[in-house]
Amino acid sequence: MNEIRKDYLLDRWVILSPKRSKRPHSISQNLPIKDEACIFCPGNEKMTPPAIIQKPSSNWNVRVFENKFPAVIKKKYVESLEKFFSSMQAYGKHYIMVDTPLHNLHPGNYSLEQWQTWFETVADIIYMEMADENIKYVSVFKNHGIEAGASQPHPHTQIISLPTVPSMIKQELEKAKEYFEFTGGCAFCDILKVETRIKKRVVFENSKVSVICPYAPLQPYETWIFPKQHTASIHMTKKTRDEVLLALKKVLKAYNSLNLPFNFMLHMLYPSMDDGDKYHFHIEIFPRIERDAGFEFGTGMNITTVTPEDSAKFLRKIFK
Repeated sequence: MNEIRKDYLLDRWVILSPKRSKRPHSISQNLPIKDEACIFCPGNEKMTPPAIIQKPSSNWNVRVFENKFPAVIKKKYVESLEKFFSSMQAYGKHYIMVDTPLHNLHPGNYSLEQWQTWFETVADIIYMEMADENIKYVSVFKNHGIEAGASQPHPHTQIISLPTVPSMIKQELEKAKEYFEFTGGCAFCDILKVETRIKKRVVFENSKVSVICPYAPLQPYETWIFPKQHTASIHMTKKTRDEVLLALKKVLKAYNSLNLPFNFMLHMLYPSMDDGDKYHFHIEIFPRIERDAGFEFGTGMNITTVTPEDSAKFLRKIFK
């Protein structure tokens, strides 16, 4: 039965319109361990801007540099708030983090140690950008596959610092604040309590982490990863961090078994931002199965052809 569902907090609605169930699948790419023409591969470091962070300093495993074609640039910050024509300087930094020297290593096959280095490097960039009073938010995201917007096949992550908190994060926080003022609790913690009790949208959980298919997904097989420890930022215990990263690895490994392109992004507040008791760090992962078209652009609503209940049931079978 078709249904229209609202996001847990956001004023965002989706239409669930299940079709005959088909196994999600995309064409696999056979990539070499090293591509001599790839600007991200070892030996081609001079083809990119100089490294800001490189771990270790020689024979690197992770390398960070500024994007040669940045979406934002740190120049004098200026904003204009005119009727109908508000604007601000596209102020910030746009970083590329090459996750691994191996050209063909899928993120689902990273070791825990590689994910730990990834997370620590993300934290280094966030703290570096926090020193700039004009920066209000840092977006951390990964595009994997052409359909997901990746311009380079070599595994990499993008980090963009911004002079404003993005509207989606701002609305999530505002709705979470409203919930907190009404109940005295964290909306996300309570969502997890309900979801883990119902279980039908839970893909995986243990004492530290929950992986769910959200109630009103934008994409089939969409997953969200939550630490059970309440934290709004990257501040969490080492054990919780490692369980979050292992869950992320498992989700991406499942997607890799289906050759699915995906995007994932961290939803978080700065460690120094207020309202940390009201927000909850999580990772949202979107397989790119369905494309936005006229209806989506014209209404702001998505049509999702697999229910989250069916998505969770399917993913539980291949989750390892």
